[in-house]
Amino acid sequence: MLVPILDPASATIRRVAIRTGRGRRLFRALANVLTALFLVFSIPLTVGIYGQAYVEMDERVRFPPPGQLVDVGGGEMIHVRTWGSANERPTLLLFTSAFTPSSAWAWVAQTLATEYRVVAFDRPGMGWSIGGVGPRDARHAADALTSALRIAGIGPPYVVIAHSFGGFSGRVFAGQHRSQLAAMVLLATSHPDAPGSGYGFFARLAAIRAHAGIDLLTPRGGGFSSLPPGEAEATDGVNHWTSHLDASADELETWDATAAEVRAAGDFGNVPLLVIGEASDNDEQRRYQLDLARLSSANEFVALNVGHLDMLIQRDQAQLVTDEIGPFLEGR
Repeated sequence: MLVPILDPASATIRRVAIRTGRGRRLFRALANVLTALFLVFSIPLTVGIYGQAYVEMDERVRFPPPGQLVDVGGGEMIHVRTWGSANERPTLLLFTSAFTPSSAWAWVAQTLATEYRVVAFDRPGMGWSIGGVGPRDARHAADALTSALRIAGIGPPYVVIAHSFGGFSGRVFAGQHRSQLAAMVLLATSHPDAPGSGYGFFARLAAIRAHAGIDLLTPRGGGFSSLPPGEAEATDGVNHWTSHLDASADELETWDATAAEVRAAGDFGNVPLLVIGEASDNDEQRRYQLDLARLSSANEFVALNVGHLDMLIQRDQAQLVTDEIGPFLEGR
């Protein structure tokens, strides 16, 4: 470019060509673009993070634990909730699936509690439970429940009722307490030979999305709205807490190690076992469910016209499930 320069010797103005640095201009342009991108993304991210934290703090006040928090040591407090009262019949222990708070059992628990004491719990870090820094494998979850039951004074005999991924920790717990089992019920539970190691990746993405506040862009109250009054809003809220999602991702990332623990737990001998599958299962899923039934020599298998989660949270489908469990447990 030409720049006017005053020549002091001749007192005249002459124009001198000066080259400006093209690299410097490009650097400044890039810096401006990066600054703009930083502002575009960092401001919404900051708002999202603080927004999520604010919503969670509010919900933790509005939705206190419906059961009791049992301190099992190591920085862990296990949320244990009871329906019904102790009697001469076995205590029913409900093992929830991945991503699902214990209150999702409300329909099933309320129905079975007319005859039994029913206990649901949240695994370490999930739902209303507080998790320490320990592992999130099935053995750790079973150990935490064992401690919580002992401290809370909830003794055997037990009936383990597990749904989906909860079948892993349920089976490990059953293996540890085989002599204290009155029966087992597996509701469309996961099979250790099924492919599942990839679930942890998607679970972690869901947790990251929640931390960034992206979940706040979608209205709450959808997934669990069919639960009983007083249960739906709290269950849906807890299901979006970052602590719950982090722990859910942690345990799904241990799929392979947990599956090995489940296999090592062995079978149930002649402990009465009811396996409930879904009528819509494909051939592979049906084979897995039938294989689970072979864990006991005293087994029953039934396929119901229910959805995977709906069998718990939809009242009519939960009734179909309890209509099978009730007669199966008679006389146990």
